[in-house]
Amino acid sequence: MSGFNRTVLVVEDEALVRGLLVQTLEAAGFEAIGAANAVEAVRVLKTQDPDIALLDIDLGPGANGMDLVHIIRAQNSGTATLFLTKYPDVRAAGLDETAQKLAQGFLRKELVGDSDYLINAIEAVLADRKDVRHDRRPDRPLANLTANQVGILRMLSMGYTNSEIAKRRGKTVSSVEQLLNSTFKSLGIDGNKDINPRIEAVRIFIQSAGIPPREE
Repeated sequence: MSGFNRTVLVVEDEALVRGLLVQTLEAAGFEAIGAANAVEAVRVLKTQDPDIALLDIDLGPGANGMDLVHIIRAQNSGTATLFLTKYPDVRAAGLDETAQKLAQGFLRKELVGDSDYLINAIEAVLADRKDVRHDRRPDRPLANLTANQVGILRMLSMGYTNSEIAKRRGKTVSSVEQLLNSTFKSLGIDGNKDINPRIEAVRIFIQSAGIPPREE
C-alpha cells in the first residue's frame, strides 16, 4: 500500500450500508467520506478531489449515480468511478447501455461477499484495470434479454398497463403485446395455466434488480 492515504467518496443513500462501507475503507487505510445523495456528493467534490468515487446508481429522489459520473468527469477528471449497486447492469436501472462506458468499474452488491473483495476491486480500478465489470458477465440476471425486453420488463414491474406502456414508449398496444410475449419466451415462461406470465415476469425482474421507482 502506498505511503499516503488515498481518498474514497462513498455515495450511498442507505445510512447503514454507507456507514459500513466507510468503516471498511478506513480499516483498509483509505480516507473515506460518505455522502447520502448527489447533492451531498457535489458539495464534497467542491472541496475534495478523491482518488475514487464508490457510487450506488439509485440514490432516491434527484440525480442518480450515473448523473454523478458526468459531474465527476467534468469537475474532477482525475477521480476514478466504481459502481456498487443492486442492478445487474445499467439496462435494469433504466439507463442507456452507452452509460456503462462512463464508469471504470461495476460491482453488484450481492456478489461482494467480503471486504477483501471490495478493496481488491478498488485497487484494480485505481490501477486502471478494465476487468472489474459484473455488468458484462454472461451469467448475470437478464443477460439473455435485449435492451428493449429489459426496458419493457422494468415498466411492467412499475405496475403499468399495456396501454400506458405503449403511450410512454410511443408504440402501439399490439407492438407492446408482441414484445411482452417475446420477453416471456426469453425468460422461459411457458404459459402454464397455473402461472400468470405477467406476474411471473415481474417476480423475475424484482428478484434480479429490485423494485424500480415508478416514473412520473
